[in-house]
Amino acid sequence: MPIDVTQTYAADPDRVLAVLTDEAFLREWARALEARVEEVSSHRDGAGTTTTVRLDAPTTGIPPVFARFVGRTVPVLDVRTWTPDGDGGHRGTLDVRSEIMGRTALVTGERRLLAAGGGTRATVTGDVRVDAPLVGRQAEAAVRELVTQVVLRHEHEVLLRHLGESG
Repeated sequence: MPIDVTQTYAADPDRVLAVLTDEAFLREWARALEARVEEVSSHRDGAGTTTTVRLDAPTTGIPPVFARFVGRTVPVLDVRTWTPDGDGGHRGTLDVRSEIMGRTALVTGERRLLAAGGGTRATVTGDVRVDAPLVGRQAEAAVRELVTQVVLRHEHEVLLRHLGESG
């Protein structure tokens, strides 16, 4: 199930990346999701930066067909590895996973921060996979909806606040 989201910011790509890799930003984003934070780290290695967020995310609002299979929260591990793209922007690989009743829900993809009109065009492209026979496609659609309508929306709102922009 594909993901394709684009947002814009008035700040340049370096500033947007600095916020996205800041531990205080990551904690505030997790709070906006009403998640319980287990771990937040940001580690610079040469020209790249890797962020790790481990949390227990609430399952409020998941489709009723899946509600009986999950508890009130699910564990989520979000790892993003950022590198310069050689064009004044940044490329981040996304690896977000959750284990639910022995099944893996996985979101993989790429986040791009590109210079555009004095600001940044931020894109997220990726794919959702859920290892669940019979209901896999339904589950993938539900995860995609959660990622695009909740997770990325909250990230965008918190990012705007940290950048001092209004949304």
